[in-house]
Amino acid sequence: MSESKLPPLPGTAPDGSWRIANIDRDEFDGRLAICAIVARSSAAPLSLRGAGDGTLIGTGFYLLPNGGFATAKHVALEALEAMSRSENSVGLVYALTNGLLVFRPIWSFAVHPTADLAFGVPHEIFDNKTGNVFRAKVLSLECAAPAIGSPISTWAYPLHAKRPQPNGTELLHIQPAFYDGTLQEIYKDRGPSSRLTPPYYLTNIHLHGGSSGGPVFNESGHVFGVASCSYDGAEDVAFVTPIDPIFDIEVQNVDLGDGIGLRTVTVRDIGNGGRIVIQFR
Repeated sequence: MSESKLPPLPGTAPDGSWRIANIDRDEFDGRLAICAIVARSSAAPLSLRGAGDGTLIGTGFYLLPNGGFATAKHVALEALEAMSRSENSVGLVYALTNGLLVFRPIWSFAVHPTADLAFGVPHEIFDNKTGNVFRAKVLSLECAAPAIGSPISTWAYPLHAKRPQPNGTELLHIQPAFYDGTLQEIYKDRGPSSRLTPPYYLTNIHLHGGSSGGPVFNESGHVFGVASCSYDGAEDVAFVTPIDPIFDIEVQNVDLGDGIGLRTVTVRDIGNGGRIVIQFR
């Protein structure tokens, strides 16, 4: 990461005003579970360090320790288009506990038929010192929506810039932050967005480009939705898709370790094995 920080974007939450709940109940660990989704130049050699000269597509977050992650469907479709042109060209960029940025190539996506949700599977990466498979930090989900008027937030990667390097190349600098607001409305059957199929939520988070696919938190720091979209030029309108439909997404070639072998299962099947952290009210 660069030593100099970019100035904050409008709608950035004050420092220390939000926390992220995960299995470790540790805010810093929670931030490590959220990734930028970046498309790298097909001309650049594959490197697992940093964001390279990539282009920011959106945000995603880990649901499974082995790397299964959630994002918005429209982010996944854009990523799939880039992946069809060049292998290992799109990946998750996130920070390790030592601050090192890692690029983890994405292997596949499965998308929901109607909701703006997708489940992604990255390639495995290994600790070069221990040889162990990297275990991702995992966010905690809560399928119930908070009450209308409740404070909410998202942690995402819209703040970014291309920075020139001495060798004439450019490197993508990303600077995640909290952006907050309140839940304004719940649309169960009909709503104003032409891009989304209900149910979805209306919020007044300032949703900048690159925020789509990021987790949306309730006051307790649990994920109840995924940032979807806004209107062009809007500063206080952001639509959020409930997290619950992600459990209906079908994922191919999954071995649940039950002796049956590879088959098509739902994300719910994976969660029933205790692999996804879910809060119930």
